[in-house]
Amino acid sequence: MIQMLAGLITSILLAIYCHDERSESVSIRRVRQLRNQILNESRAGCAESTMQGLPIPNIIHASP
Repeated sequence: MIQMLAGLITSILLAIYCHDERSESVSIRRVRQLRNQILNESRAGCAESTMQGLPIPNIIHASP
């Protein structure tokens, strides 16, 4: 239940970001695309830090 609520809040915040910062029309498809892009970028950053011998940071994964 808490995870569903957190996912809903995240989606709403991303929709607000789309509307305010990028002046884009808000759709669930775009919100999902942004969420996946953010997740992929954070994973890529993790892979880079691992290759450099840095410790892996704690990551909170986005809900589906």
